[in-house]
Amino acid sequence: MKKLLSMFVILMGITQANAQAANTAILTWGAPTAYADGTPVTVPLTYNLYQGLQGATKIKVVTAITGLTTTVSTGLLSKSTYCWQVSASDATMEGALSNEACKTFPASAPAAPTALTVR
Repeated sequence: MKKLLSMFVILMGITQANAQAANTAILTWGAPTAYADGTPVTVPLTYNLYQGLQGATKIKVVTAITGLTTTVSTGLLSKSTYCWQVSASDATMEGALSNEACKTFPASAPAAPTALTVR
């Protein structure tokens, strides 16, 4: 078995488009091109997403991602910082974790009151 080389970097969409839900992170990364022994990767890879606190151990939250991007929006709370790492897997093993990418979600103010009237 060959060990996957984790020579990919996770990047994160920090800006939110108007159509994008609040507290959403768009994660993108590059695929590793070789195993740790230098052998080129010639098989399809899938990716696993890990989430947790900055500098702490992450929990695997999504498995078998087939592309190089994913959107996370479930359970992300305002006034919280979330961090992610990704790993690549071939049919037999999972590679090392990528670098860590983090995003802080600001506090959300309540919407403005409506239907103000004067008598």
